[in-house]
Amino acid sequence: MRGTRSLLAPYAVALLAVGSVLLLTLLLQPLLKPSIFLLFFAAVAVSARYGGMEAGLLATALSTLAVSYFFLEPVFSLLVASLDNILRLGLFVVVTTIINLLNSELRTAKQHLQKSLQKLQVSEARFRRLVESNIIGVIVANMDGAIAEANDAFLQMVGYSQEDLLAGRVRWREMIPPEYIETNNSAIAELTTKGVCQPFENEYIRKDRSRVPILLGSALLENNQDDIISFVIDISKRKQAELALSKSEERYRTFLEQSSEGIWCIELEVPISADCPEDEQIQHFYQYVYLAECNNVMAQMYGCSRAEEIIGIRLGDFLVASDPHNIAYLRNFIRSNYRLIDAESHEIDKQGNSKYFLNNLVGIVENGFLVRAWGTQRDITERKRAEAALHQREDELRLITNAVPVKISYVDSEQRYRFNNKEYEDWYGLPASEISGKHIREILGESVYQSVLPYVEAVLSGEQVTYETQLPDKDGTNRYVNVTYIPQFSQEGKVAGFVALVTDITLHKLAEAALKQSEKRLKTLTEKVRVIPWEVNANTGNFTYVGPQTVEILGYPLSDWYTDNFWEKNMHPEDREWAIEYCQESSLSLNNYEFEYRMLAADGRVVWLYDIVNVVRDENGPQLLHGFMIDISDRKQAEQEREELLKREQAARADAETANRMKDEFLATLSHELRTPLNAILGWAQLLRTRNFDRDTTGRALETIERNTRSLAQLIEDVLDVSRIIRGTLHLSMERVELVSLVEAAIDTVYPAAQAKEISIKCKFDPKVEIVVGDANRLQQVVWNLLSNAVKFTPKGGRVDVQLECIESYVQIRVSDTGAGIAAEFLPHVFERFRQADSSSTRSHGGLGLGLAIVRHLVELHGGTVLAESPGIGQGATFIVSLSMKAI
Repeated sequence: MRGTRSLLAPYAVALLAVGSVLLLTLLLQPLLKPSIFLLFFAAVAVSARYGGMEAGLLATALSTLAVSYFFLEPVFSLLVASLDNILRLGLFVVVTTIINLLNSELRTAKQHLQKSLQKLQVSEARFRRLVESNIIGVIVANMDGAIAEANDAFLQMVGYSQEDLLAGRVRWREMIPPEYIETNNSAIAELTTKGVCQPFENEYIRKDRSRVPILLGSALLENNQDDIISFVIDISKRKQAELALSKSEERYRTFLEQSSEGIWCIELEVPISADCPEDEQIQHFYQYVYLAECNNVMAQMYGCSRAEEIIGIRLGDFLVASDPHNIAYLRNFIRSNYRLIDAESHEIDKQGNSKYFLNNLVGIVENGFLVRAWGTQRDITERKRAEAALHQREDELRLITNAVPVKISYVDSEQRYRFNNKEYEDWYGLPASEISGKHIREILGESVYQSVLPYVEAVLSGEQVTYETQLPDKDGTNRYVNVTYIPQFSQEGKVAGFVALVTDITLHKLAEAALKQSEKRLKTLTEKVRVIPWEVNANTGNFTYVGPQTVEILGYPLSDWYTDNFWEKNMHPEDREWAIEYCQESSLSLNNYEFEYRMLAADGRVVWLYDIVNVVRDENGPQLLHGFMIDISDRKQAEQEREELLKREQAARADAETANRMKDEFLATLSHELRTPLNAILGWAQLLRTRNFDRDTTGRALETIERNTRSLAQLIEDVLDVSRIIRGTLHLSMERVELVSLVEAAIDTVYPAAQAKEISIKCKFDPKVEIVVGDANRLQQVVWNLLSNAVKFTPKGGRVDVQLECIESYVQIRVSDTGAGIAAEFLPHVFERFRQADSSSTRSHGGLGLGLAIVRHLVELHGGTVLAESPGIGQGATFIVSLSMKAI
């Protein structure tokens, strides 16, 4: 109801105002007759003033009706007859409407003014609350430096009191240190131009002459351009924190620069959740991790002089993604909750050289996301190289010993294993790691150890020992072995250990035993032969008599033999056709014959029979056949076993002899090839030490030493390449290669040797051959080996042709010479390791027979093929390398 009354009140005011004016006008009509509308204007104005636009319009309508009804002719009628009265009413409506509009605007402006005043009061109250709360310092001052107002927070900041403020002793210009005057002048200029100045760091001199760092922001007051209001924040604690941080960073920087280890920090451009899968995290590392900070020591590890040269590089630029050890390194980092100690990584430096580091690192996880990692690292590249060189020497020794068909082991003076070749490891089914360092008793077992102990004690006393015995292999089967112990003496002449050479002679022993057993069985067979007498009607083919031994030998009852075609039905299917045909033909032409065949016994066994047949005939032909069936199954079995044993023994002997021969030939060739350059080097070195030569002779000596050293290095490199090929560790480094320049470089290398023999080298290069992808060093090695062979086997004054051309999707390199040629029977073996057409010690050309084997393997690694052609001895040879454009 109250709300309804408040809504109707303006209209009631309008009704009351119009009604009052109507009564007053009726009373004063004589006086107001010339201007009958005068009081009604007042009614409309009052209604609009207090009731608003709607009440004013209501008052206008009521006033118009009242005037028209009570005062205009005809009276007491709403009809207005004269034009003059209509105009007067219309003018009244227009004027009162304008009055309503003006009153409405005035009313609205007053309401807005009241709201603005209320907001201003609230704002002033809030500002006053801020000033009085003393959270920040607030001052009101003028441009001359006088401070008119200041809250307690500001006064405490600068060490003054309210009395000092009232006395005019607090002036902001006098509190500015000299070094900040220019900064403040710039702020005043900005304040004068823009009306405000951005907050800036400043200092004020306190009353006690100490200084306080502040953050100062100011604005001009709108009603007075000379007055300023400023907020002042004490930043002493922040400055102290910054100073402490600066000192901490300075100490950190000093630690970084003076540390002997590389120290670094990596950042993730996009942090990753610690809950993501490992593979996704590793891929994310290589995509978003970069080096954010490091010391100079770390930069120098990568071939740079200062840290600035390496900061910003991506993870993939130095941590080799293709190395499985690095992927395992990152996986361990993730699995260890982003914390690793002494973890090895394989990386590359600025020049692309391989580097190995030992790392300690910890990841920083914020809100479940890995954002960065800190770490230290030590360069262990030299240690890894030394380890690799040691492993390489061990691998070379293992390669040589593995090539020998003998079990080889080295045992020290404490009877502990120090080395075993693969044959020895396979014998016991244990890897080298599980044998090395263990006492021989642990591997051989107590019983075997006790049986060989006298021989071990003998060799440790300095005596070479050879004996035969039986030793169990990994399956527990006893094998016959021939064992030789060779002692090794130290420089002091004491036995440091011994080499054990163990040869498996089981096949040989078994062959001997089988031969003796076979001879024994044959003797027994001749003494206790089992015979079945028989008789057959030649016309019907049925048995008329069979001896009782058949039951024991074949298991059939005697009655079965007298049925039709019994012999034919129970003969071995493979022998049935030929045996029957042979009997029929022999019976027609021979009086006596014999043959061997197989029959199936009653229990399914195969029984070998030796049948002796006698033919009884008359004028009409054969009438009766009789003879003896002799069981020779044992003899057949013995013969078969003896043949198989002999074949296995012969094959084993042939394999052993071939392996020994190839080993001896290779070792003899290697010794010869090593001795030749070493003799030259040693001879000239001794002469240079003991004599004084002129410059030319000295130069020739050094040139000879260098040439033979290079030759020796090439021999060793070839042996190492073959070692890598056998172990499967020879890998390619693929890159863009220009074949023409590569072939030309190889030609330049062999050119001096060719020139020395007056051999001309002709080249023909197809212009279609472009840049391909392959291992430049290995491809050049292929071409160099082929050219070196061509020059080596071409006589003085000969010619070598090098051709490079594109054939469909292949690039073909042809190296032809007019040299010694290759025999047709040797062509299939020309690319085999250690194979040479002339392997005798008096051969005219040097070499180990490894070059072409290396060529074939390198070409096959590139997905290509290599073949050799030669018309024959003395007619030259051609080597053709075909490389698929797509493959390389």
